[in-house]
Amino acid sequence: MSKEGAASPTPHSPVEILQRLIQFDTRNPPGNEAECIAFINELLTQAGIETRLLAKSSSRPNLIARLPGRGNSPPLLLYGHVDVVPAENQGWQQPPFSGVLADGCVWGRGALDMKGGVAMMLAAVLRAKTEQTQLPGDVILAIVPDEETFGAYGAGFLVESHPEVFSGIRYALGEFGGFSLSIGRRRFYPIQVAEKQVCWLRVRFRGPGGHGSMPVQGGAMARLARFLQRLDTHSLPLHVTPPARLMFQTMASALGGLSRLVI
Repeated sequence: MSKEGAASPTPHSPVEILQRLIQFDTRNPPGNEAECIAFINELLTQAGIETRLLAKSSSRPNLIARLPGRGNSPPLLLYGHVDVVPAENQGWQQPPFSGVLADGCVWGRGALDMKGGVAMMLAAVLRAKTEQTQLPGDVILAIVPDEETFGAYGAGFLVESHPEVFSGIRYALGEFGGFSLSIGRRRFYPIQVAEKQVCWLRVRFRGPGGHGSMPVQGGAMARLARFLQRLDTHSLPLHVTPPARLMFQTMASALGGLSRLVI
């Protein structure tokens, strides 16, 4: 989309906002999210919502908006990113930056990850402003670049250089828990509450020494290789965490009847 297209945004439905967002080519690398952020910024300012632009690089700004609440509840953070992964040589049925609406779907790179989520957040904030919703606490909207690589220009920059943005926040809604699920004629939208964590191990292998001219069997490197092979062929034990158990119970309750046995 041209700069001219970004200069006069008009609030629309989430679908129309998503179409406009997709039309900005924000492939990361290199990112170049500035025009997309400018569109979002004007969309919000035209609605009378206060915004701030914070940037480590002028071509990759972060947008922060605040919708004041009327109560004493802690602020709620809504955050999303507008950069997308590359789209070359992937056999697209529709041009990846067209945002075309076809067969009941909006097509384009970033429709799911995660301009669709950003469009929903924008639509919610704009609606709350238009309808003068009585919010129990402030709603803070953070739209960031550079999520698909290292975050140095986006979330990482905000946390390190502008921690005041997140002052008082106890709850946040960000990228979602995957795709919707259709079970028993009901549609469910999973909520992700955590990411997989890293497990670091320090392992020591001992074996007989040797020489390049006289290699030995059963050395430390061979034992390391067998260890790595076992890691590759054996799965970790499964366990159901409390949030996952609650999700299954809630889905079963919503299905009711014999359908809940599917869960």
